Amino acid sequence: MQDIYNRGHRFFLLGDSGYALRPWMMTPIMDNDSNIATRRYNDRQKSTRSFIERCNGVLKMRFRCLLKHRVLHYQPDVCSKIINACTVLHNMCIHDNVPLPEAEDEVLDFGMDGVNEPGIDILNRNHELIAGRRIRNNLIRQYFSSQYFVLFVHVRDGTKVKFGADWSE
Repeated sequence: MQDIYNRGHRFFLLGDSGYALRPWMMTPIMDNDSNIATRRYNDRQKSTRSFIERCNGVLKMRFRCLLKHRVLHYQPDVCSKIINACTVLHNMCIHDNVPLPEAEDEVLDFGMDGVNEPGIDILNRNHELIAGRRIRNNLIRQYFSSQYFVLFVHVRDGTKVKFGADWSE
């Protein structure tokens, strides 16, 4: 994701508070009482992450190759193709009323592991933290500050999908 971001694409990963804020990784703001725009941002960020984690959990139940212990040891572009294929197959299963397999609690992992990276240049990470804060603050100011907000997600074919707590045209 960092490489994609550095090439000029502005996509973001959503991380919980266990992850460090980076220009390509948006995390919640810990001081949630500061203002309404910050609360809106945190609410949307957390609910979106929760939705994605539930989707990942369902895919992991159906396709055990996606489980933590069965890590996909491929380049990101190959992994994305495998995950896309699993998603298409899952949708076909839904269409044909194929039930999910029984969950094995000790096998499933619905969370995300925060990985400590030893030997990382601290000054470089501080620069990334500052850039991440600037970008996150701009996102909050741009999308969550007005009384009514609409956040558009652009889909590949150019259509727009809205999501937000308050709707306006």
